[in-house]
Order: sequence, then structure tokens, then C-alpha cells
Amino acid sequence: MKSSKNFIGKFLPEVIIFTFAVLICHYSGNRGIFPIDSLGHFDNGYRILLGDHPFKDYWVVSGPIIDYFQSLLFFLLGVNWQTYILNASLLNGLVSLVTYYLLKNLGLEKKLSFFYTICFSILAYPSSGTPFVDQHSTFLSILALYVFILAMKNNNDYLWFLIPILMTFSFLSKQVPAAYILITIIMILIYHFLFTSKEKNLRILFILFISSIFIISVIYFFFTMNSISIQNFLDQYINFPRADIGKSRYVELSYGIKNIFLDYKFIYIVLIFQTLLIFLSIKKKINFFSDISFKIFLISLFLFACLVQHLLVTKNQIFIFFLIPLFSGFAQVQLANVKFKNQKYFTIFLIILCFATTYKYHYRFNVERKFHELNTVDFTKSVEAKKLSNKLNGLQWITPGTKTKKQANEEINYLLNAKEILKNDKKNKLIITNFSIFSVLLNEKTNSYSRWYPGTNNSAFPTKGNIFFQNYQKFIKNIILKKKINNIYVLADVNEYNLLNYINLKCLDRMVLENNILKFNVDRICLRNTKS
Repeated sequence: MKSSKNFIGKFLPEVIIFTFAVLICHYSGNRGIFPIDSLGHFDNGYRILLGDHPFKDYWVVSGPIIDYFQSLLFFLLGVNWQTYILNASLLNGLVSLVTYYLLKNLGLEKKLSFFYTICFSILAYPSSGTPFVDQHSTFLSILALYVFILAMKNNNDYLWFLIPILMTFSFLSKQVPAAYILITIIMILIYHFLFTSKEKNLRILFILFISSIFIISVIYFFFTMNSISIQNFLDQYINFPRADIGKSRYVELSYGIKNIFLDYKFIYIVLIFQTLLIFLSIKKKINFFSDISFKIFLISLFLFACLVQHLLVTKNQIFIFFLIPLFSGFAQVQLANVKFKNQKYFTIFLIILCFATTYKYHYRFNVERKFHELNTVDFTKSVEAKKLSNKLNGLQWITPGTKTKKQANEEINYLLNAKEILKNDKKNKLIITNFSIFSVLLNEKTNSYSRWYPGTNNSAFPTKGNIFFQNYQKFIKNIILKKKINNIYVLADVNEYNLLNYINLKCLDRMVLENNILKFNVDRICLRNTKS
């Protein structure tokens, strides 16, 4: 008991930071859902426990590492909503904890490190609250950047070894911004090599090479053990996104004053402040360009550019306001190294700016839930999700567009009705919906062949005219035949063309059930004999 008290006393700031970061993210994750985004990993995390795998049993263009971590959490802590959002909360806690450690290691006093880290934890993963590929990729990349900074500063072999592993996990969460940030690391590493000896550089490259071979070998072994086709991985995760999603989005990309400057004005204020401090440091310190402070400044600039570019391409809600406390912390470190008159007023300015913006964006994203399009709903109209299942206990059920409590209850009743229909069907079935909760609710595989069904948006899987259309069509057909699917259900939130564009209607017997739930009886002999 005494040793545990000593531990808590010694690491009290760390304990508070981690606990707070987990709880604030949990708070956010329980406030409503945007089904297609909020539920993207809920069923799939459970399906992995039942023996399914991404790339083999469902088409994915992002997020496999999140699914696997979710399955681990479900295995250890039970299958329920609170375990689900713990996926996001734990990463928020981890990245906040390492932020605090980094700022302290760079020389910032504990109180200021604690303040900036708490602000960071409020604006980081809570903007989503539920596992989300963009946030996961971003924060794993930022962890890699933190390790990179510490490795350059302390020249620690173990830290260099961690970088490829973290970046691989980031890439397997989502290809971008991980790829952008990897380029940043490579560029800064080359710059770092200009100021270190040839022997050290060769040692670092050797460690990075060994680490890269290690993590690639682990992934290859894992794929082999679970019969996951490398070609499926390449087609779904590399070739299709690169040839179609990325290409089309870059064609539509446009830059303007608002989406480049005005949307990020407070981040720019801190970056300008950092820049001024850098110029002051250059005058006062010999060989400043080889100093870790200048490298951190370059990393800050590149990180900001990477994340802005990512948001412009994906057209997602802005979630990078956590850069304000992070960059403020970096500026505060630099401020401590530059002595000039009235220095304390600059510290006060940074603290006030950070506090005010944290409050502003906390309310907008964590309370109003803007990231998941919930900022127009009245949360007093939400209902307890445990009405649908005790496994959803703690979640305030309300979705975008809900105006009244009656509408929220009607949605719950619709899903309860669908659950009953599906439960009574004892045959092998496949369920198509963005309410990805039925594997968990029914304790069985839904056999859904895609993580998402985003309507006219072609970002989740190939549509007609795409060079990978036939690959996806064959993928669906193989799943239906391999899993001996008798019935396919399409819920009202998804259009039936998500099925009929790929499977010939002559092999399906279409029925309309209550509440516009569609049921298709599958003639597998017809499907087997019909050319894709």
C-alpha cells in the first residue's frame, strides 16, 4: 500500500493527465453517433473474435489495425460500447502522456507542461470520441514524431527502433496523413545527418532498417497465419485508393484564403510566435541550426502543412486544433531559452491564447459534437441506447437530423424491429447497413462485405467504371459462396444498389419486409454459374 502511494505521489501529474485524457474522450464518445463513422469498427472488432479478417472477409481501404486492437479490447474487457470507445480513449491518454514527457524532457517546467498537455488532451481524440481512422493515423504518427525528436536529442537506439513500428501502425490505420508525415521524418532525418558523424548516421540507418524488416516480417507472418491474401491487401489498401480515391480528390482540390489561412488562424498565431523566437535564438546562439529546437520548429511547420493538406484532400471536419497547445508548448520551451525584457508577458499571452481556444473548440467539438455532424441536434432529445441493448449502455442515442425525442425513439424501435427479424432468421445471412451493430447484438457474423456503404461516394469500394470494379464484384461473390449465404438483408439506411450493382438480380429473390427492410433470397447455384 505504501509503495503504491509513493508511486502515485511521484507520478501524480502523469496519473492525472492519463486519467483525464481517457475520461474526456469517453465523455465525448458517449454523446451521440454518426452511424457510418462512429460505428465503423464496432461490429468488425467483434467479427475478428468470431474468425473474420479484413481484406479476406470484408473490403477495407483503411483502419485494419484499429479493428484488431478493438478485437483485443473486446476479448479482454467484454463486448460493449464502453469498451469500444476505450479504443480512442486509450490512444488519447497515451499521446497526452507522451506529450507531457516530451515537453518536460525539452526543459519546460512541470506546471506549464501539465497545462499545455491538459489542453492538448481536450482537443485531441475527443473531437471524434469513437475510433476513427484519421485520428488514429494522426496520433500514431505524432507519437512517432515525438519518439523521433527524443531519438535525435538523446541518440537512443531503442527510440530509433520504435519509429518504423509506430509509422507502420499509423499507415495501417490510414494511409494519409501517415505517408505525408513519413516524408517529413525522412526529410528531417536527412537534415539531422548533416550535423552528425558518419558512424552515427550508419548506425541509425542500420537500426531503422532492422526495425522495418522486423515489422514487415511480423505483418507477413500474421497474414500467412490467417490466410490473408497479399494481393487482396495490395488491391484494397494500396492500388485502389491510389488509383481512384486519391486521384479524384486531388483533381477536385482547391486552395483558398479560407481553407488555407482563416480556418487555422489561431494555429498560425502560435507558429508566427515560434518563428519570431527562432530568429531571436539564431542571433543569440552559435550553431543554432543543428540544435534540437530548430529541428522541432521544422517538424512543427511540416506537421501543420501535412495535416492541412490531408484535411483539404479528405474534406473532413477540422480536427487539428490540438496543434495550438502542442505548438504553444514548443514555443514556451523556446521562450525559456531566449532571455529578453518583459518575457513573462509572452508566457501570459500563450497561456491565455491556449486556454481560450481550448475552451472554444472543446465546446464546438466535444460538447456540440461538430466533427460527427451533431452540432445542430438538441442532446436533451437523445435517448438511452440501452433500450436497444444493454451492450450499448452509457451511449446517448441521437443521430444527425434528429429533431425530437420521438424521432430518436423511432430510430431505436426500427433497429429493434430489424434485430428481431434478423434474430428469427437462423440461416446464413449477410447484412448491409451503416448501423454496424448487429454482429454484437446478435452474437454472430453479419458477413457484411464492406466496412462502409457511403451512398454515391466511391471512397469505400469500387463502383461501376472503376478499374477495380470486377475485383470487388468477384470479392462479394466469393464471400456469398464461401460463407454459404442464404439471405441478404439491406436496411433502409443503405440503397439496394450496393448489392444489385454487383450481384445479378436473376440470382436473387427480392422481398420487401416491414419498415422497408429488403430481404434477398440467394440462389447460389445461379450465382456460381453466372459470370461476374
